[in-house]
Amino acid sequence: MAQSNLGGDPLTNRVDRRVIHRALVVLVVAAAAFFLLTAMGSPALADTAIASSHASAAAGDASATATQTISIHAEAADATTAPGDNRVIQQLVNGLVFGLLLALASVGLSLIYGTTGLSNFAHGEQVSLGALLCFFFTTQQPVSLPLIPVEFTIGWPLVPSAIAAVAVAAGTGWLQDRFLWSPLRRRRVSIVQQMIVSIGLSLALVNFIQWWFGAERQRLTTSIDTRLDLGMFSIGQSTLWSLLISLLCLGGVAFFLMRTRTGRATRAVSDNPSLASASGIRVDKVVRLVWVLATGLAAVGGILLALYDNAAAFDVGARLLLLMFAAVTLGGLGHPFGALVGSLVIGVAVEMSTLWVGTDLKYAVALGILILVLLVRPQGILGRAERVG
Repeated sequence: MAQSNLGGDPLTNRVDRRVIHRALVVLVVAAAAFFLLTAMGSPALADTAIASSHASAAAGDASATATQTISIHAEAADATTAPGDNRVIQQLVNGLVFGLLLALASVGLSLIYGTTGLSNFAHGEQVSLGALLCFFFTTQQPVSLPLIPVEFTIGWPLVPSAIAAVAVAAGTGWLQDRFLWSPLRRRRVSIVQQMIVSIGLSLALVNFIQWWFGAERQRLTTSIDTRLDLGMFSIGQSTLWSLLISLLCLGGVAFFLMRTRTGRATRAVSDNPSLASASGIRVDKVVRLVWVLATGLAAVGGILLALYDNAAAFDVGARLLLLMFAAVTLGGLGHPFGALVGSLVIGVAVEMSTLWVGTDLKYAVALGILILVLLVRPQGILGRAERVG
């Protein structure tokens, strides 16, 4: 069983070095396995090229066949070294980028579980809502509010639109806890029943978002992203900005949890809500702040993922929900940095798997890695085992 680890040692207030070592070992082993499989696949490609050259030269004489075979073999070897390596590195970079953006969307899910014990199935819709709210504020097309038959155009620049979308999404988190989750906690509704409520809320939100914004994929910006060629891989300028924003947000969350008084109270609530309440911490206030923070971060992740994918849709969060759960579980349930480590592993696995399997199966590969890791470490990479009984 995984134990919530937002509390930490109040004297040292530092991250255990063994946690970092375990995470680095997992990342290095995964990367080595991917490169080994790629190296094993290169001779097969070369043999295929040699076989095809023999077939095409069968009608010629023996000397011409031998000469052509040697030249084709050299070309096949060259084609499977530099271009193949470039593609592997490009997919590795794409996996790290996707992992960081996924971590930004997943960290709120981990915070909610750490403080309340709830696995919120409606968290994916918060990701979709953030992206489409940004489209609502930035598009030049006529838009309208639900149940109000008046069309208007806002057309703000991207940055103010993103800030407004995050603010509105964070407000929905406050509303959810104020009128739904807080009353359920006061009535001592079990976690299983709350989880079922979150499933119903997820279905209601995804249909509401589709009814409001439609089923079409929407672009947040119409400009063409300029790609920077960095030798063995290339990356877009908007992707670089997304990476910077995600690192700043994740660093801000880490600083909040480790260095601020409210963050220490949040970790205390995660470790033992009853003891935190007896110590004078207002548990309900801390939990409400966590809901606001989680929905706001989910909105930021949705906006950056929409820029990364060049479009947003009403069901993008629902499609990413399993990956977010996999990242949180793989990293360690309730651990403040578990979502980050788990998301990096999932992101690299998803993108690198497209080198050998179809894109339709890349999410299945990520969930398969989750199963394998949990068979070895049931508490996750950064989680701590808890004695039961």
